[in-house]
Amino acid sequence: MAEKDEKGTAERKGVDPELRFKYLGFEVKPGKIGDLFKSDSEKESWIKRVLDKRKSGIRLREECSLTEPRVAPYERIVLTVTSVLIILSLFLPWFSGYKEIEVKPAVTAASQVGTDSSSSQVQVSQKDDKGFASISMVKKKVEIRREFQSVSALGALASIGNMGGKAFSSGFILMLTALLFIIYILLCLGLAGYTLYALYGIKGDADSMALQLKKILRLNWIPVAVWGFCLLISVAGADYSFDPTGMVKQLGRSYGTASYLGLLTYGFYLSLAAFIMNAVKAVEI
Repeated sequence: MAEKDEKGTAERKGVDPELRFKYLGFEVKPGKIGDLFKSDSEKESWIKRVLDKRKSGIRLREECSLTEPRVAPYERIVLTVTSVLIILSLFLPWFSGYKEIEVKPAVTAASQVGTDSSSSQVQVSQKDDKGFASISMVKKKVEIRREFQSVSALGALASIGNMGGKAFSSGFILMLTALLFIIYILLCLGLAGYTLYALYGIKGDADSMALQLKKILRLNWIPVAVWGFCLLISVAGADYSFDPTGMVKQLGRSYGTASYLGLLTYGFYLSLAAFIMNAVKAVEI
């Protein structure tokens, strides 16, 4: 047994230095590594830099990702801009559409005898120089004029007694959509204000502030989920409890996906895009 232990010790001591350098280099720099420094003065300068760094208490290397802030200054600016845009979007048009109004042509020397939805037939009587009258039928196209209408998010809240009454008296799908959009509008004020408070009102070290901001930014997925859920249930559709004739054309004869997407306009989508940007930042922190 003693002889075997001595042989094992002798084998371990006799490791080929060439193989050791090859193993440590992982084939990246095989063979013996040359001098790391060009001169002794360069070596002394690097040693002095390491010693000074250690005396100052720094234990991490330069450009370490651990020293980078969780929320960079430019990211704070972007979050501020998106939060302000969410609030400003409440004053922009959220819902828009148009009415089609038929403009009837003025008839002077003729009498109208027939009308359809897109054209009218007019009987025209003319006399020649000998006093003979000739009657001819002229088909005239009816002119359709579009009258555009829009309402902001705050305007929709202000008219909840009129517009909301019609929506809440319709089918369950439309009632639920109207309720969720009221919550969405309130979230625009609440979440945007809460984010601005987290950016400039919370005190403490950078890490604790960033983690608190992360919790708040996660809530921005809620309005995004509201929009997606309303889009999903709009497929089922709902009947109106009122006659949509004479109202904006985007309403259609009944509520559905086309009505849902057709009524929403750029003010709403501006807020939705800002919510998504804030929510995505929560993933990065």
